[in-house]
Amino acid sequence: MLKLFAAGGTVAALAASTCCVMPLALGSLGLSGTVASGFDVLAPYQTVFRLAAVGLLAGGFWLVYAGRPVLAEGAACPTATAGAWSKPVLWAGALVLAIVLSEPVWGRWLA
Repeated sequence: MLKLFAAGGTVAALAASTCCVMPLALGSLGLSGTVASGFDVLAPYQTVFRLAAVGLLAGGFWLVYAGRPVLAEGAACPTATAGAWSKPVLWAGALVLAIVLSEPVWGRWLA
């Protein structure tokens, strides 16, 4: 379940960046505007991508960092722990989402 939240949140954050951040990044890498203009097809779905990214990343962070319930002494407790890649993927997705959601602020400076 944690892998689904981590990977899904990061993919949704990348999908949310297709309207504004991704074309700027591809242009800075030297790719033409023709490649970047192909992302306009996904523009109507930006709100859906952003909401999905926030929800999935929030669920992933909750699964990783939420306190575990205290069980009675001697009771068997679950041993599910976060994988070695879960935290970096969650934080990378959160960084991408922060850049995407703050684009109205810094986007004016680049235009």
